[in-house]
Amino acid sequence: MQKLRARLGLDSSHDGGLTLIEVVVAMMIFMVITTGLLYTMTSLLGITRDSRARQVATNLAAQEIDLARSIGDVFNVQLVERTVELNGDRFTVKREAEWDSNAAVTEPCGAGGGTLRFKRVKVTVSWEGKRGSAPDVVSDTLINPRDRISDPELGTILVSVTSANGVGVPNVPVTAKFTTGTSAVLTAKTDAQGCAYLLKVAPTTGTNTYTVSIKSPGADPFVDVTSVPEPSTTTPVIKGTSSSADFTYDRAATLRATFRAPGSIIPNNMSASLISTRDPVSLAGSSAANPRSILVSPWIDGYTVVAGDLLKCQAHDPGRWTAYGVKPNGSRSEAVASGNVTVPMGTVDVNGLGTSRWIIAEAVVSTTAVNGQPSCVTAQTLRFPQLAGAAGQLSLPFGSWTLHKNSSSSFSSSSSNKIAVGNITVGPAGSVSSSAVVTLDPRTD
Repeated sequence: MQKLRARLGLDSSHDGGLTLIEVVVAMMIFMVITTGLLYTMTSLLGITRDSRARQVATNLAAQEIDLARSIGDVFNVQLVERTVELNGDRFTVKREAEWDSNAAVTEPCGAGGGTLRFKRVKVTVSWEGKRGSAPDVVSDTLINPRDRISDPELGTILVSVTSANGVGVPNVPVTAKFTTGTSAVLTAKTDAQGCAYLLKVAPTTGTNTYTVSIKSPGADPFVDVTSVPEPSTTTPVIKGTSSSADFTYDRAATLRATFRAPGSIIPNNMSASLISTRDPVSLAGSSAANPRSILVSPWIDGYTVVAGDLLKCQAHDPGRWTAYGVKPNGSRSEAVASGNVTVPMGTVDVNGLGTSRWIIAEAVVSTTAVNGQPSCVTAQTLRFPQLAGAAGQLSLPFGSWTLHKNSSSSFSSSSSNKIAVGNITVGPAGSVSSSAVVTLDPRTD
């Protein structure tokens, strides 16, 4: 036996066990096999769990569809989002609903014409811990109203109120009435999706329309994109069809605008214009209050405030004045989204008025730009409050003006009451011509 072991190289003198390298190699092989088995088992468990969660989500979607169908008034089938916990998983169930005029077309609030025929309901169920890019469970259906909604002899007004980011604004009061003539005032409130439906509306005739208006849903002020707190629009109503009225409406931000320096007087009826990446907006003024609070629609790019009605006179905008001679281009103040802003204006000192302490300023109309000064195509009159004495400092929007005085607040301009050159003094941002035309130039301010 010993000879056989010696021949086979199994001499006991050489039987020292496994080497360290052999042990390490064996452990690595074991780890690779074990890792593969663990990954397979984990994947199988994940697939099983996801399959079970998907089945639960499918049941929840079907349940939500049944709940929508069980609602008696189809107008109450609205946007709903809720959370459900089952078997240790958290599910989010979201129901969306839109009116369709036919089964192939879906429009927000049913807009787009035609009659309200179906309500399309879409239910989406998602859950936490879903595997990778696996899709949510989606189920949809069409609900046919039990009773006729539209009268073939009458019309429908569909109102959509959304915020600037496209989200529906709920609980907004809506009214509609004939633009001219007498009609019943129709009222409604927007639902959770920002939709309101005015049903069985008498059709309009000729050129008449309905004026549709909205107002703030609560104590906080809301405005549309043109800073109007109670915007309105007009729409005709044709029998057997639907008309649309769309609004963009947001909770207002506030700009606190200070015009020129304290101590100078601004006109009672001076407008303020808002310049942004949207179209310019002009907001009428009703008092000489300074500073003035301006409600604006929230806008990430902010607004530049300009004194005066920019839609009537481009010269009010200092940024539109171009270089001429030694004068550089004009520049606007910095845009802000909310908070305090200082609005540049020109100033004029008047004196020797005696008892004629009411003053108006009339814009000089010009249809073309002259010496870098923009045009001012529409006549406008600005009225100042009564001066405390025979002299005072006035602030005016940039451009060219003539000044007139009177002892009564209700007067119009005439050559007999124009303030003379000798009674006018302007600062470095202006000049006075021999005909008493005051030009306020932002390029030298």
